[in-house]
Amino acid sequence: MHCNIQPSKLDMKNLFKGRNKVQRNESRTPLMKENNNNVEDGYNQADDTLARYTSNTQREQEFTYQELAEFLSVDLPDTFEDGCWCKVQPGQHNLNLNIIRLIQKSVLKHFPKPPSHLDENLPQHLLHVQGTVLHELMRLGPQLKRMGWMGYLIDCYHHQTFEHLHILLQNATTAKNTFVLMNWVQRVYLSKELLGHPDLQEIDPTGKVDVMFFKEWDAKAKDKLLENVQKSVEGSLKIILQNEMAQDQCDCEETYIGLSLDIIQCIDAMHNEAKKISSELPDSVKEVCFQELLMFLKRYVAEQTEALGEKAKMDKPETIHFLRTLKTCKELKQYVQTEGAGIKTSLLNDMVRLLENMEASTFNLLIDIVTDIAESHLKKYFKSHNKRFLLCAAVQKNFPKLQYGLDEQKRVMDEAYKLIVRIYIKHLVRSSQSKLKKRWSPNVGQTVIEDAELLHSIMSDLAPGVQQWNLTLLKIAEILECNSVDTLKIECAAMQNHCLTMSEDMELLPAVLRWKGVSNWKLNEVLYALPPDLQPRPDPDRQPSRTRSWFCCFN
Repeated sequence: MHCNIQPSKLDMKNLFKGRNKVQRNESRTPLMKENNNNVEDGYNQADDTLARYTSNTQREQEFTYQELAEFLSVDLPDTFEDGCWCKVQPGQHNLNLNIIRLIQKSVLKHFPKPPSHLDENLPQHLLHVQGTVLHELMRLGPQLKRMGWMGYLIDCYHHQTFEHLHILLQNATTAKNTFVLMNWVQRVYLSKELLGHPDLQEIDPTGKVDVMFFKEWDAKAKDKLLENVQKSVEGSLKIILQNEMAQDQCDCEETYIGLSLDIIQCIDAMHNEAKKISSELPDSVKEVCFQELLMFLKRYVAEQTEALGEKAKMDKPETIHFLRTLKTCKELKQYVQTEGAGIKTSLLNDMVRLLENMEASTFNLLIDIVTDIAESHLKKYFKSHNKRFLLCAAVQKNFPKLQYGLDEQKRVMDEAYKLIVRIYIKHLVRSSQSKLKKRWSPNVGQTVIEDAELLHSIMSDLAPGVQQWNLTLLKIAEILECNSVDTLKIECAAMQNHCLTMSEDMELLPAVLRWKGVSNWKLNEVLYALPPDLQPRPDPDRQPSRTRSWFCCFN
């Protein structure tokens, strides 16, 4: 171990190579006197440097080696071996190495040893180090300053502290402990809590420390921190994913938002701790965290896609799991896009793409579930003599109303609502009006109105504020009541303009008119009367097969 007294490259061990050992019986020689008379290995009498250390206080008090050892609370060795931690400048060759060795011995004796369990005891250990160094500087400082040795005491404690910090840093296996160490060095070591303590102002230890120790240790600490952040975040995200895959129930808001919240808190914790250290460190820490997040998302998307695929095959799939996945994807995508400043664009794009693909596949699975429910119930409904529109109850049962999932459910219900209307019309126009009049009532249009109103009531309950997609069904009921071509033109234009939004929807109108029993020439007259942008595509029966769409299912 080496402590820097003054910046120099001269080693005292080499300077004093071959010097005689100091015997124990010489230890009674007054130190101040020895400082004046000591000549070492060919060097002449003490120079001006020596005079600085033998000031007027020499006449006030003289110490023997034994007395100094007792003052430093160390045992006096039988002999003083050659060798010294210290490096001195030329001109300081006549300093008493034996005194330096006693100071070093005191530092080593009093400095706390590293804890056996760093993860559990690091904060307490640093408090112990802080208290010990402060106590020893306050205890020894005044007297050693009068003797001219205060700089050596400070330098030795400074050096020993950073040697110790290097050991602690090497043994730190978690990001938490590395943050604790870096924060202690940055916020405590030179502060009023330690070297800058008001009681040490007279000896001014902060003005005697070597900043190179800080720079060297800080560089190693940053590398160690990023290494430990990577391991800590990887481990935390692994546990989060394991818990997610084992989650079978989602019966509260905490569970519903838990996955994205846990991930965000994990990353933010690292980022926030880094901000306490320096302004440059957070970006490096966030980059490491986002790299681990990308690896997590790859595993999550693969496992969750498989899990949802299996759930979708069930007779009664629990849609809450699908809605929860939509919520997770939305929140994580928003987080990445909002907090990704300074992160590589390619890394951000990879994460956003994964989340959007997961979101799209989950949404499609939900729509497939709605399609299966609608097809199954409407197929029976239009062939049954019992006029009970049970589809709405089935949808309500599969999509429970949950306050914490309303945003996702509204998005799904909006698309499901449109889909159910299309499937309803498909089965309606495939059914014979005469048969429906026998099964339902003579007024088929009134039944359609009742179904449309019930459907909107259920959809509005499940997703408050959802768009009123049942207007198409209400317009069909009005079209059934039209007896003149002119009235029919007006109703068809209104239906085409306000109710049908997709290109496939535009093809519903011809199918409804044919089902109503409108002749081909009247149908063409009505369609040609529509504005060009509202006219449906030509009859698919007269077009090449490649242009046909799902409209063919109406025929």
